[in-house]
Amino acid sequence: MRRVVPILLLCVLLPLHVASLRSAGSAWKALPQGEETAYAIPAPILKLTALEFDGLASDFMFLRALVFLGSTFERDNWPHSVKESEWRGLYRDLSAATDLDPYFLDPYYVAQASLTWDGHLVRETNLLLEKGIRTRDWDWMLPFFAGFNSFYFLQENEQASVYLMESSKRPGAAPLVASLATRLAVKGRQTENAVIFLEEMLRNEEDEGIKKNYRIRLEALHGILALEKAVELYAAKMGKPPASLQDLVAERVIAKIPVDPYAGTFYLDVDGSVKTTSDLREAKKKPENDKPQPQQKTAQPGKDAAPLYELPF
Repeated sequence: MRRVVPILLLCVLLPLHVASLRSAGSAWKALPQGEETAYAIPAPILKLTALEFDGLASDFMFLRALVFLGSTFERDNWPHSVKESEWRGLYRDLSAATDLDPYFLDPYYVAQASLTWDGHLVRETNLLLEKGIRTRDWDWMLPFFAGFNSFYFLQENEQASVYLMESSKRPGAAPLVASLATRLAVKGRQTENAVIFLEEMLRNEEDEGIKKNYRIRLEALHGILALEKAVELYAAKMGKPPASLQDLVAERVIAKIPVDPYAGTFYLDVDGSVKTTSDLREAKKKPENDKPQPQQKTAQPGKDAAPLYELPF
């Protein structure tokens, strides 16, 4: 009887095994022909089989990704000759490498350099970067990359601001990152969040020069925030949005329009958002050695007069 049970199990499982092989064969034939399709083993299986050598397995997956990427450089009309399925295969290898060792920095840099510009897999790259953002919580470059991708490729200012705010809080981040984050937050109509964020940055900053820049930007943001709230009050009072910011003064919603510390002018855009002609940037200063030339005639407004401030666009 004991010998019969294994035989019966074998008879039952063998047809299932054959059927699974046939299914795998059909799936293989269904793959696009002529493509270098490489199967990436899922990271959980790799971690299980690698035992305590998951770091070595991560190195192997990253090396495999580099070998493939290097081989594509020899093709004519690179990177257009690389097919989408191949870019996705590269993404899977890099994703597996970072699943095995999320602290491994190089796969994130390779993904940022190749999968965004050439592979057009921007959202996938940000998913991969988020893995590093969570584990490498001291590294300011990874959230900066994700913020750049959100702003430049995806045109998602609000999400870009979130990434850049996280980047600016980390050691070694350039002060410019905080300024970029607040500007994008304003563009994404998140002025109140930008104010809260920048006030926190000001409290934690020790450099007096940087603190001065933060205070100027905060003054501008407070002006925008006050105008945004005034626009909401006007719409609730009049039943329609104002045609311009001057309507807020005319209806006594506010006493006067705030002054932009960047020497710009606040205005109401066609989409109803409050903006400034300075775009929250400092006006260019004239060189000290730029001596005024003798005037030949009086400049006429709109004709000979040079603009006081150069707009950013």
